Amino acid sequence: MYWPYLVVLVLLFGLLMLSMRNRRRQAAAELVRAEQITFGTEVMTTSGLYGTVVAKNDDGTVQLAIAPGVQVRWALAALRDASSLPQQYRQGIGGADADGTGGSDTAEGPGQST
Repeated sequence: MYWPYLVVLVLLFGLLMLSMRNRRRQAAAELVRAEQITFGTEVMTTSGLYGTVVAKNDDGTVQLAIAPGVQVRWALAALRDASSLPQQYRQGIGGADADGTGGSDTAEGPGQST
């Protein structure tokens, strides 16, 4: 008479254990990913900003160089190592444009010519 309740409880317990196992795996993968990001690593933020790590702080943040003389502070959790990204997202790294020419990103204004 109580066996239907027992089956439901066993199923819920199994799902709970599976969920905890997946969370542990994700936490371990996140720790490994964070350890791979060190000084000089080219990264992409979760919002698509590319940069190079120039400092790693104790509070879980890093300093990114995004242009000559421009450094910004980002949370380590918001970064992805560029080598782990698919090729289509690595196009902005290393000075190459989306068309692969490596040209400048500056636009010419009115009255300016090169």
